[in-house]
Amino acid sequence: MLVALIAAIALTSPFGTAEGTAIDDTDGLVIAVSVGVSGTYEVVLVRPFSSFEELPPTALIARGDGTWGGTVRLPSAENWSLVFDAIEPDGAADRSEGVTLIELGIDPVVVEGAPTAPVDEGPVPTTTWWLVVGVVLAASALGALAWWTFSDGDVSTDEGEADAGSPNRGEASSVDEP
Repeated sequence: MLVALIAAIALTSPFGTAEGTAIDDTDGLVIAVSVGVSGTYEVVLVRPFSSFEELPPTALIARGDGTWGGTVRLPSAENWSLVFDAIEPDGAADRSEGVTLIELGIDPVVVEGAPTAPVDEGPVPTTTWWLVVGVVLAASALGALAWWTFSDGDVSTDEGEADAGSPNRGEASSVDEP
């Protein structure tokens, strides 16, 4: 476990000082964050972001002395930026300026550097082979049905006319008239 608390940064009103501590960096980075807020706010959020992505906000807990704090899990141990949002009961919100983890007091040794762009791994292989097999089987079934339907030889082109397989083909028939 890492504990690194060096300094605190003062933010613009209504936000006071903000501090950060690295808690764990074994799988990404877990930090403890606290910020002073003056006023009666219903909730205070911290929003981590980088040049490449924005993570969902994390709600902080009121400590009762004008500070709000909590822990934030980041996917990588890099110098992420944070923004604090204070939301009033009527829905109005105040937003702080962005600060980096190093500015919050996280040790630069823990935070390896600026966030890097996600690696493009190319197209994601999909498991649609079953769909292709289904289409091939359906086409085969339709072909077999067509072959079975039209292979009897009882298909006539005009009404009353026998087909080529009729045993009476070419013979004249006599019709008795009354």
